[in-house]
Amino acid sequence: MKHHEALKKYFGYENFRNGQDEIIQSILNGENVLAVLPTGAGKSICYQIPALMSDNFSIVISPLIALMKDQVDALNQREQLASFINSTMAFTEIEDVLQNIAFGKVKLLYIAPERLTNITFAERLKKLNPSFLFIDEAHCISEWGHNFRPSYAKIKEFIDYIGIKKISAFTATATPEVIKDITEQLGFREPKIIVKGFERDNLYLNVLLTKKKNAKCLELISINKTPAIIYTSSRKKAEEIAEYLNMHKIKCEYYHAGLNPIERKKVQEDFLQDVIPVIAATNAFGMGIDKKDIRLIIHYNTPGSIENYYQEIGRAGRDGAKSQVYLLHDESDIRIQNYFLSQSHPNKEIIIKIYNAICDYGKVALGNISEKEIPLHLDFISAYTKKEISKGLLFSALRFLEYAGYLKVLSEYDRKENIQILWNKERLKDFVKGSVSNSIKELILLLIRAYGSEIFNKQVQISISQFTSKLGLDFYQTHETLTVLINMGIISYEEPLTKESVILTQPRVEDKSLKLNYKKILESYLNLQKKIDKMVDYVFSDECRFKFILKYFGEKVDNYNCGKCDRCLTDVRTTENVRKYISEVILKTLSESKKNLTENLLINILRGAAKSSDDPWITSFGVCRNYTREELKRVIHYLINNDLITEIKDKAKALRITDKGLKEIGNETVIIEQRIIENYTESLALFNQLREARSRISKKFNQNGLIICPDETLREIANTKPKTKTEFLLVNGTSPRMFNKVGEDFLEIIMNYSADSESQTKKEEQKDLPSNIQETYSLLKKGYSLKDIAQLRKTSEAVISMQIESIIEYDPQIGIEHLFNSNELKKINSEIEKGFDDLKDLKFRLNDSVSYPMLRIAVAKFKFSQSLFSNSRYEQ
Repeated sequence: MKHHEALKKYFGYENFRNGQDEIIQSILNGENVLAVLPTGAGKSICYQIPALMSDNFSIVISPLIALMKDQVDALNQREQLASFINSTMAFTEIEDVLQNIAFGKVKLLYIAPERLTNITFAERLKKLNPSFLFIDEAHCISEWGHNFRPSYAKIKEFIDYIGIKKISAFTATATPEVIKDITEQLGFREPKIIVKGFERDNLYLNVLLTKKKNAKCLELISINKTPAIIYTSSRKKAEEIAEYLNMHKIKCEYYHAGLNPIERKKVQEDFLQDVIPVIAATNAFGMGIDKKDIRLIIHYNTPGSIENYYQEIGRAGRDGAKSQVYLLHDESDIRIQNYFLSQSHPNKEIIIKIYNAICDYGKVALGNISEKEIPLHLDFISAYTKKEISKGLLFSALRFLEYAGYLKVLSEYDRKENIQILWNKERLKDFVKGSVSNSIKELILLLIRAYGSEIFNKQVQISISQFTSKLGLDFYQTHETLTVLINMGIISYEEPLTKESVILTQPRVEDKSLKLNYKKILESYLNLQKKIDKMVDYVFSDECRFKFILKYFGEKVDNYNCGKCDRCLTDVRTTENVRKYISEVILKTLSESKKNLTENLLINILRGAAKSSDDPWITSFGVCRNYTREELKRVIHYLINNDLITEIKDKAKALRITDKGLKEIGNETVIIEQRIIENYTESLALFNQLREARSRISKKFNQNGLIICPDETLREIANTKPKTKTEFLLVNGTSPRMFNKVGEDFLEIIMNYSADSESQTKKEEQKDLPSNIQETYSLLKKGYSLKDIAQLRKTSEAVISMQIESIIEYDPQIGIEHLFNSNELKKINSEIEKGFDDLKDLKFRLNDSVSYPMLRIAVAKFKFSQSLFSNSRYEQ
């Protein structure tokens, strides 16, 4: 039977999906295949068909019981072809499955990776001679993957033990780095790597920034089709959102590992049978769930990696129909992920404490070594370290200690039984001659041939499973024979520990002498931290959502856009001019700052929300107050992705400008026009006079002085020294209402104010432009149009034109020609020379072809470039 015929016979399909034919043919040719297929692309058929076509049975290693059950049930609908063995089954049930394999009734055996560490079970499978070994969710074997499982690391030992050669692995989420690691971990010499794309053309990806997540979930479920899955980062959140939705008449159940197996099974089956339209779950739910019509996926919290996110969204729309995906993000999500990282990844101190706890539990003194296994007692280790140690944290620490050569984590392949013959040779010889039991005779003779006189003098280590194989008996017959010899006093026998344990491989050392590969520890931590950072980049990226994901997984996507995500469908991207402007401000701010700035502090400075004492020398304070935090974050992550700034990998995660970033802003613009601080004493004296006036005025209006005019605005007024109402209102933070209360008094104080710097030129006195006008000045000098400046400064062209009036007064030589179309300025000047009553009159004479802001700029420039302008009838 050919594989196309098997597809029709067992699954009822006429044609393979993309990639399936090539993968199946490669497996049948005996190649070691690593297949990377998107979730829902039908990877299970790729190993099921070769297994069904083979003469013997095949093994599928799968991490979840739910996946095993669903796939076995689906395969057995027409004919009993598959079975599974897991921790929920009784001994007799497992024996029935193994017997059915022996009788050729089973073609596919699904088992969990944890089962492979049982050497007796491995010996049984070895005798049954499997045709293929298939590893699902193969990314779990890689330490660089997003979901490393210690049990998967033992698969290679199982492979070597049973001697199987036809091995293939499958995953939906693997970066090029992880793909390389999987093939090396499994010992593939010439792997056939088949990657068939990560795009899901029926998924519509969206990211929403919100803190009101319960209400947003309710809204999304109300306007979108179900079935739906809401993924949360914690059990508590799953329960909370389920309760909230039920209160609002939407039937929802929660699902997480804290439920007992019966409860989990009921929730899962109710969801599969459409009894429940919505599930709120941790990521324990969904792997292997064969429900093709899920229409909506909501991530209540931002996941810890692109891999996790992609795997979870892949559970939507497996039938090919349009499905919606929403990620609800706020900053606390990342704090949660960083907490999870800290709880699952050991630092130097924890590793040392775990090492000492194990040695103390095994009663091993400094300088000594124990040949006995030391059991891993999690409660003791937690009490010793004074920290709750999870199983994941423990095995991460043990992995580093094993790399350094201090201990070995034992699997059943490493465990040996200790045995010694207690009778002397003559007595034993007489016993063997008189014994009627062939199994007893053969076992004794096998021990003597293997170990000679040594076994009579001391305990030796043996592998009962290997002896079982040589004797042609099963495990239970061998164990029964040993029990007879023990009861007769012929041998002493010590069984290995059944629980997880370690054995020291060198004498115990002091803390200071423990030499660990801290570089590897740090690399491992930074790898996981990088995955969290990439998830944040995804949230704030301006580019197509799927393009970001495809790039992450190593695909070439130069001209790709999905055309259906929120970035492609709506105009929420940062325009090129805005991005360029904000980028320059950020780069200059980082180059100018005298201390490290975190992302939050940088954003607060740019939006004018930081305390003035945070960094008084930064001249960009408040220049981006008209941009949202999200807009600024998007540009920050754009700069990080383009290596213009980098995060310092410390606890605070401060930002630093790179050499590439310094080169980008160039020598002539390294520093934003700085506030002049030479006249600090003078400004302070004026500030105090203005503050006294504010105090008097506040009593008059019976208001707090800080409400009338905040200190920050008062300081700005003292620095800029406005002389007219127009100049006053151009100061950042002022308003007409403020001027009505304090304006006249302040202007009088400023006009009467005298200082030691009277000899300075008028230009020097006016050097301190307000910070918001400084930014307009900078953009004007760089050749931006009036429209672009208004867009970048997020204000109207009218306001910008008034700012440019002040700039022209400050710098009469500033060029403004680029603001006008060809010959437009010449035409305007020609009309100005004729004289005019006001801007309305001038606009009328120009046939309304020029806007008022442009006319205001032209008139201001004409005023300072024509000596006869004093005769003009124009009044501001």
